[in-house]
Amino acid sequence: MSNNIYLQEAEANLEEIRQNRRDFHKNPELGFQEFRTAERVAVHLKSLGMEVKTGTAGTGIVGVLRCQNPGKTVALRADMDALPMEEKNPVAYASKNPGIMHACGHDGHTAMLMETARLLCNHRERLQGNAKFIFQPCEDMIPSGAEPMIAEGVLNDPDVEAIFTVHLMSRFPEGTMWLKPEYMTISSAGFKLILRGRGGHVGAPHEVIDPITMAGMLIAGSQAMMSRRAAPGQTMIFGFGTIHGGTADNIVPDEVTLTGSIRTATPEDRQAAIADFQRIVKGVVESAGGSYQLKVEMQNPSIYNDPGLVPLVKKAGAAILGEENVQEFSWIFPGGDDAAFFQQKVPGVYWYLGIRNEEKGFDKPHHNPYFDFDERMLSVGAAVQAQAATDFLNS
Repeated sequence: MSNNIYLQEAEANLEEIRQNRRDFHKNPELGFQEFRTAERVAVHLKSLGMEVKTGTAGTGIVGVLRCQNPGKTVALRADMDALPMEEKNPVAYASKNPGIMHACGHDGHTAMLMETARLLCNHRERLQGNAKFIFQPCEDMIPSGAEPMIAEGVLNDPDVEAIFTVHLMSRFPEGTMWLKPEYMTISSAGFKLILRGRGGHVGAPHEVIDPITMAGMLIAGSQAMMSRRAAPGQTMIFGFGTIHGGTADNIVPDEVTLTGSIRTATPEDRQAAIADFQRIVKGVVESAGGSYQLKVEMQNPSIYNDPGLVPLVKKAGAAILGEENVQEFSWIFPGGDDAAFFQQKVPGVYWYLGIRNEEKGFDKPHHNPYFDFDERMLSVGAAVQAQAATDFLNS
């Protein structure tokens, strides 16, 4: 690693960063219930002497560092919520809240941003303008916390001109940065489809309209037709997640319910894919003589990384990680994040910090009950964010 001043100070403060992360990990809270986490964050920010607003979107925290010299305003954002799942890690800091676990790295994101705040406060005399620290509730559920925070003015007073977000990523090698300009993640929609027929006895198929048969036709047909509606090289993911219907082996039910997801590279592609799916459903159901109810819920839009800011963040990453560890990929990442809503309002950059290390046993995917990572990476991420914010403010 480099001799960057932010990295040196963050590494010297690693024990505090580790303690914060492990405290959050041991005491995970679900979306919009991050009361304990928010309180710890607020106490930390107040100890740094910055303005702190609590209760944004319920449990969100916003800290503002106003530097002596006037200038631009940059925001840095982290998510605080955990997932509704049981942890299986045999570690001392394992979750003590049954059925709740930090399995996506949000405990690390929160600890990182707390450290970034400390680093920038320590060097406020070299900064121009303002830095805003956004600790967001509820990223992993729909509806999520970004939109209500925006509606409550988190990007105003002072008005944010750029926003940076880092996400830990177990797909990429430890100590590497990954990002791309323009669209970086998918745009998603979830759907709930109720297929209605006419129930009856399985021994009298001529008297029933079978929604289970409709479901089978739709699953097989839509998988084939939806994939062929995407142009070669176009990112489009379509799949079913649940199917429920029926009570016994000799009863044809009145209805079957299916849920699933549609994911595309852009919001425009998402609208086109939804329209395609609606036509397919209509055709299958009408041919079977049934009826249906389809509800589509718009979820996260695609994250759009501002092409003018990507080089700035890559340069900050190279200053900490070395140029050889800063990678730009060309594909659209299949995951999503409601950080996209912030970046619809102001230019921003969302990037991944690699944490995968098979030798250390840190090779489990996100949302896995054994997910974990080397906390030394938190000092690295905090330093990169601090450097990127400094370069933006002083440019």
